Amino acid sequence: MRSHLKGRHFITIRDWNKEELETLLEFGFHLKKKYALGEPTRYLEGKTLAMLFADDSLRHRVSFEAGITQLGGHGQFLEPVKLHLVHSKEPWHDTVHVMQRYVDGIMIRLSRNPPDVKDLTNYGAAHALQEELARYASMPPHPIPVISAYSEKEHPCQVMANVMTLIEKYGWEGFRKKKVAMVWGFSRLRFAPSCWNSFGVLAGTLGMNVTFASPKGFEWDPEYQKDALRLGERSGARLEFVDSMEKAVKGADVIYVEPQSAIGKPLEESERMRAPLTHWRVGMEHFKMANPGAYFMHDMPIRRDEEVTSEVADGPMSIIYDTAENSLHVQKAIMALTMA
Repeated sequence: MRSHLKGRHFITIRDWNKEELETLLEFGFHLKKKYALGEPTRYLEGKTLAMLFADDSLRHRVSFEAGITQLGGHGQFLEPVKLHLVHSKEPWHDTVHVMQRYVDGIMIRLSRNPPDVKDLTNYGAAHALQEELARYASMPPHPIPVISAYSEKEHPCQVMANVMTLIEKYGWEGFRKKKVAMVWGFSRLRFAPSCWNSFGVLAGTLGMNVTFASPKGFEWDPEYQKDALRLGERSGARLEFVDSMEKAVKGADVIYVEPQSAIGKPLEESERMRAPLTHWRVGMEHFKMANPGAYFMHDMPIRRDEEVTSEVADGPMSIIYDTAENSLHVQKAIMALTMA
């Protein structure tokens, strides 16, 4: 199989236009149908994906490895500490140039640089490193694509799975018209604004209707907000920003909860800012404000009864496992179209 997307990096949604993103989504649905029918989709026969995990992961570790296998290829699970990157301090450019000679694509999950940083005071460094690795991987004699499975600035694969799920529920035209309320949720875990940034740009590119709600001090990256609005003017997207969960969920068709730490703040200060915000928790009362039949979306992992009540997370409105399932198929589409 050959496509005009071969060799393209998938690190930031901002590098992909509407038609290209829709191609990925359409091919994801094709692969999901083939999987359901038990038909082979071995587009990457004999290909190898190096999967470099600097952060822990359940969904992306399992889905990428299962996905490359279903495509007929092989995935290698790698950790920086098991390579020469940590103890021997081998440069990243040497690591990538060697990988170029062995594999057909690199998947990387890296949100902290160095990996032991626990807050967002060094925000942007890990994402910049991913972009640097992509430049190395683009060099001859064997250029290969780099796919991001998470940085502190973007989570492109996750938000593509989110949109694939919305299309599945509402159809190709319907998903653009339905109102998505993306709301900040209280959580004691550390979260970067990756999904906010990527989903905002994706919504702007595809012409979606999204209201973003977060408390003061926990707004997502203004650079990405600006890009989302600019892209939304071109696509006809309806993007709104509020500081109230109740304003956001009123008349919503989807309530999408995503926690986030404060950008540029030390962990201790972010936690102090977050402490009085426990009321930012989605419950059944918010679904009474939303449209009938509204769905609940979350990228997981979930801290039940922190950012969302167990009644919602495990209720009939929840599509968290549908979204997790679609990660497998949209990631297969990304791999197949960039690596084949």
